[in-house]
Formats: sequence, C-alpha cells, structure tokens
Amino acid sequence: MTSRAAKSRGMPRKSKVAAKPARSIWPIIVSGLVVVAIVAVLAVLLTQPSTAEVVEPAAEPLAIQGAALPELPDSGADPAVGQPIPSLSGIGLDGHPMTIGPSDGAEVIVAVAHWCPHCQAEIPKLTAWLADNPLPEGVRVVTLSTAIDPARPNYPPSAWLEREGWPAPVLTDDADSSGLVALGLNVFPGFVFVNADGTVASRATAEIGTDAFAAGIAAIAP
Repeated sequence: MTSRAAKSRGMPRKSKVAAKPARSIWPIIVSGLVVVAIVAVLAVLLTQPSTAEVVEPAAEPLAIQGAALPELPDSGADPAVGQPIPSLSGIGLDGHPMTIGPSDGAEVIVAVAHWCPHCQAEIPKLTAWLADNPLPEGVRVVTLSTAIDPARPNYPPSAWLEREGWPAPVLTDDADSSGLVALGLNVFPGFVFVNADGTVASRATAEIGTDAFAAGIAAIAP
C-alpha cells in the first residue's frame, strides 16, 4: 500500500505563480476624458463663425448711445452743428468690434451704400486723394457701410471697398440702417465732419469732391 507521501515523491511540485499587480484604470479614464474635451472644443470652434467673418448687414442692431442728430435739411442752416454725435458700436469689416463716437476726437464719418452710383464715383476719388495727402495729426477718417441690400448691385460692400483700396476702417450698419438714421443722413454718400470735442462741425451729402473734402478736414484739424 502506497502512502500519499510516497505517491507524491518524484512528482514535480507546482510552482507558485507570482500574482500580477492590478493595473489602475484611472490613466485610461483620464486619457478618454481629455480626448472627449478636445473633440468638444473643436466641435464648438468649427460650428461658430470666424471672427473675420462679417455679416452684411450686421446680424445684430448697432448699439447707439446719445441723441440722434436731426435730419440734414435740403437747404438752410444745419441744426446739428455744435451737437455731439451719437456713439455707434457694432462690428467692423475686419470682424472685430468697432465704435464711432464723440470721444474719438476730430474725424470725418463717410456713409456709403454699395449700390449707390454716386458712392461708387466718389470713393475712388477720395481713395486717391487720401493716398497723396496725409491726414493732419489728430484727424481720422471712418466709414459707415449702410443701406446694405444683398438683392441690389455691387454686393457685398466689403468686396467693393476692398477692390477700391479704401483705407479707412468700416463699421457695418444693421438691416434697419440705424447708424445712418442716428447721423441724420438721408442721401448717399453722406459726410459728417466732427470737431475734436465730438461735436458736429458740418455735414454734407452727395458727391462733394476732393476740394470740399479737404476743406472739411482742414476745418476740424486741432
């Protein structure tokens, strides 16, 4: 009779296998969360419009502070002379916030409509004049692109002004032309010559030519 001890002699002993340390799942979870976060950020960036993308007319109404100027009469004295211009805030053609306001010092506000033949005739002349005549120190020219209508010729105004090489910054008006109304203008192109203290020096409409443009600038130079 063979004992259990005898039976076990000569048989290979079972070796004990070392237990593998348990792997933590936290690095995997963290990596997964990072990937999800990156995908979410990319999705937001891809679905939002670029800051350089401009909607014409502006998608949001212009923010207007201050009293609107009275409408420029066809003849006689201009009732807006001496009044502070309202502040117009919106988006410029560069896609960034822009404000035209009384705190900006002496300036010429040029209001243009892309479909207006008089604007199309005037802008190249003023562009050439500005290229040859540096503005006096403390004077700037700004633009209001207004009465924007995708159904009318020469749209979009941004492409038109770029083709002409127009050098002045441009604020995009909204669908109601709120900026134009606030400036009291009703004919294109429109001009508001603003003193250094933010008050109206003079206004004009239609094609004024480079001589009148230069005279208006000289009158507001500090």
